[in-house]
Amino acid sequence: MDVKEFLKTIPEFAQLPDADVDLVARLAKVGEVKAGSMVDVQGEPATKFYILVSGRLGVVLELDFGVAKKNYMVTSVGPGQMFAYSGLVGNPHYTAGSRAMANSTYLEFDVAKLNAAFNEDPRLGHVMMRMVAQTIASRLRAMQLQLAQQYAVSEAEQAPE
Repeated sequence: MDVKEFLKTIPEFAQLPDADVDLVARLAKVGEVKAGSMVDVQGEPATKFYILVSGRLGVVLELDFGVAKKNYMVTSVGPGQMFAYSGLVGNPHYTAGSRAMANSTYLEFDVAKLNAAFNEDPRLGHVMMRMVAQTIASRLRAMQLQLAQQYAVSEAEQAPE
């Protein structure tokens, strides 16, 4: 797989100079996961960051209700999208996990090496962190819509006839 060519299919990377895309490509390791397997696990040290190349992942949130733990898929990730960015935003542990919904291929990055690259080239860091912020914002919006929908259904069920 040509990592640089794949990265250039992502609009934010396509706008970067070739030298920056080359640097990111050199930092990437290609990984694969079988359907049903976890890539990253909630609560584990957030030392890696990923971009999905092919397949589909579910972002899984485990909640402990005291008597039982339950997993919820809160969103899904498709090709070209990032996941497990906790370490990039300063969280020492993953705040959710990622489970393959289909056999998938991804790019894996070491967070410490990426941060070192960002210190060397703040423009690259700015672009990457803007991508992270856009991802967070879109997931937050999707969750807001889900909550609003659930609230509306609950209100409709409780409304007098």
